[in-house]
Amino acid sequence: MSNTQNYDVVIAGGGLAGLSLSMQLKQQSPDLDVAVLEQRTFPVPETIAKVGESTVEIGSHYFSEVLGLKDHFEKDHLRKYGLRCFFGEQQSDFSDQDELGISDLFGIPTYQIDRGVLENKLHREASKLGVNVIDGISTSNIRLDKHHQQIDIANNGDIKTLNSKWFVDAAGRQMLVKKELNLAKENYHKANAVWFRIDRQVTLDDWTSNSDWQNRLVESGKRWLSTNHLMGPGYWVWVIPLGTGTTSIGIVMDDQVFEESDFNDYDDAFAWLAKNQPYCANAIEGAEVLDYVAIRDYSYDCKKYFSEDGWGLTGEAGVFADPFYSPGSDAIAMSNTFISSLISTQKEKNNISLESVVFNSLQNNYYENTLSLYTQQYGGFGDRRMMGTKLLWDYSYYWGILSLLFFKNTFVDIDTIRELNPLLAKAKMLHQQVQEKLRERASKRIIQPAQGIFLDQYLIPCLRHFNDVLKDYETVDIREAVATNTEMLERIAKYSLEFLSDNPSQSISDDERDLLGEYRHSVLA
Repeated sequence: MSNTQNYDVVIAGGGLAGLSLSMQLKQQSPDLDVAVLEQRTFPVPETIAKVGESTVEIGSHYFSEVLGLKDHFEKDHLRKYGLRCFFGEQQSDFSDQDELGISDLFGIPTYQIDRGVLENKLHREASKLGVNVIDGISTSNIRLDKHHQQIDIANNGDIKTLNSKWFVDAAGRQMLVKKELNLAKENYHKANAVWFRIDRQVTLDDWTSNSDWQNRLVESGKRWLSTNHLMGPGYWVWVIPLGTGTTSIGIVMDDQVFEESDFNDYDDAFAWLAKNQPYCANAIEGAEVLDYVAIRDYSYDCKKYFSEDGWGLTGEAGVFADPFYSPGSDAIAMSNTFISSLISTQKEKNNISLESVVFNSLQNNYYENTLSLYTQQYGGFGDRRMMGTKLLWDYSYYWGILSLLFFKNTFVDIDTIRELNPLLAKAKMLHQQVQEKLRERASKRIIQPAQGIFLDQYLIPCLRHFNDVLKDYETVDIREAVATNTEMLERIAKYSLEFLSDNPSQSISDDERDLLGEYRHSVLA
């Protein structure tokens, strides 16, 4: 047997990023010869120790609509009931905590995903499309040149060399290309996390018997399907249900909280929860712990994502910002779409120097916008007013601009992006202004007394507008929609900045009521 083999594209990493990219490439260009390299052997365990079990709109749209896996998500994963936050010092009854979330679903489906279940599905579908998934191997060496890439793989001592026109690193924190080309770049966000899975379903709805609290939701008893967040100064705890009946728990914190506590093992994490979030500790006490992972200073950047010479990075092989808002699958969707476009364009016209420059810039802008959501803001995560304002703005910008551009496949349409650039620059400027004000308030590490308040995002008119546009994305005109949404963002920024001021008004103007409803009263209560 020959010790060399030729491919059009070789992808290192058979996880979420690599397998989904291989599917996208084959659906786009069935004649491409694609190989995926993976250390593990398929099928993988359904419950595996990987962070990234929750999708939001861009990632959900990518997997469901772009890759055509909607039936799989509906059948084998849990429909998510939005993001939900709980604030305030611990009360004798959980219903007395302040709550931020939705009373009903907006309409764009998102999911809580079992990573092993999904990766096994991606493996099966990629194989059906003709992708050669080479598992149970290790990658020992890569040599990158202009559309002549070489990758050595080892299996039981046997070495084989793969030649390809394109090499994509989707191997996560192994960072094959970053190390080879010295692309590592630090950022200014410092945070740490521990996470684990337990062998039971945690049902947040059972934490209180208060009927008024239960009936806040149109579908009573569905809170446990949210990505639930227990918030405090400098930290947040996630509680994510999974379709296999297990639950993922994560404690994410800034350096101040991390250094004040011990997180060497599960017992340390449980003791911390018992002190800071006792309702959560009570719910998981006695459960079997399936895995435990701790990582310090998890956030990192990258100097370059894609090259006209025939290489790219996707998923955590390139960058990782933060797990709050669950942006991991979004980042995969973005980078995979840019890489797919580069490969197909290179087949057509050979020279992709312009596309490479533009896509690197757009990917970097996306990452910087995402990173700005977290940098120096963890101190305010226990502050109901700050977070009530933050989620209002962050959702508006995410749905009104970023999600719309992705749904319309506009990011890879260079001519349309150029045309929209003045509006996009204005929206980004507003985004930066609001994030700076959020950082200013976060530095105070405020905790407001819990009042049992419900900040219902479903009742905010502008959020419903942005979601309605996304639901009708196929028929909307992207130029008109971005112009309308940017004008709305300018008004939302005005009220958001006022909410964060020291002495905000208690009165509501007609314009604000049209835009935000009665949300001011909830945020400022």
